[in-house]
Amino acid sequence: MEKLETIDFQHRELFIDSFKQLNLPISDYTFANIYLFRKVSHYEFLTTDCGLFICGNNKQGQRYVMPLNDLRSCDMQVFRDLLDKQGFFFPIPQEWLSFFPGDKFVITSNDSESDYIYLTENMASFKGKQYTRHRNHLNQFFSSYRPQAESIGMNNLTGTMNILQEWQNDSGLALDKTDFEQCSEALHKFSELALWGTIYYIDKEPAGFIIGEALNTDTFCLHFAKASKKYHGIYEFMFNDTAKKLQSQYKYLNFEEDMGNKNLRRTKSSYGPEMLFKKYCICLK
Repeated sequence: MEKLETIDFQHRELFIDSFKQLNLPISDYTFANIYLFRKVSHYEFLTTDCGLFICGNNKQGQRYVMPLNDLRSCDMQVFRDLLDKQGFFFPIPQEWLSFFPGDKFVITSNDSESDYIYLTENMASFKGKQYTRHRNHLNQFFSSYRPQAESIGMNNLTGTMNILQEWQNDSGLALDKTDFEQCSEALHKFSELALWGTIYYIDKEPAGFIIGEALNTDTFCLHFAKASKKYHGIYEFMFNDTAKKLQSQYKYLNFEEDMGNKNLRRTKSSYGPEMLFKKYCICLK
């Protein structure tokens, strides 16, 4: 028996419990990400006899399934039934690949879908040759500005939205080509989604902000980082400051994937990721 439901806040606690039990460092496995991108990805909540799944569409319009439970509770026929209707499993971590024997399944991965994972202490210190350019930008930033920080909340919604709107205008892209709408909803439903974030001011003017949440006990995920481009070095500052704030709680920072964007790939690679966490796609042979 299967039941499909539209993703909504009524599923939040169930999702959070499932994600906690899975204990994965994958950025896709958070309620905020699922909820905020529910319309873009056409996410639905699927209940089956062997557990819970999320069904969605990728950027190519292909249908896929995200497992929310231990797949060892499902037999091969359940896999076949699901994949016949939904296309393929994604994102699957490497440790789950043993559930899918090579004589029955095709296993692939795409580097553009891998999450960038960093050591928090490295981002907090910017030590070593890898960070020479970022240290220089950070020093230039501090020589020009005296930033102030404040936790994001409804009291500074206008400021964060002003930054987001400026960022959108500077992008030169249409709204449906950026994550403006998802970030805006995150700001408006910040407390309901249990997000964490900081807004930064320069000369009392809103200059940038960062939003994220915990993925598991040792990994924190940064969902959104937006800033005014007129402040040279502000992104280095925000990443460095965020890492300093979080390093006592989380060993790793997840900066999500680069989506095949060359500029994003170059930027994220420049911060010296500890690893690229591969996400696998599983389909029937």
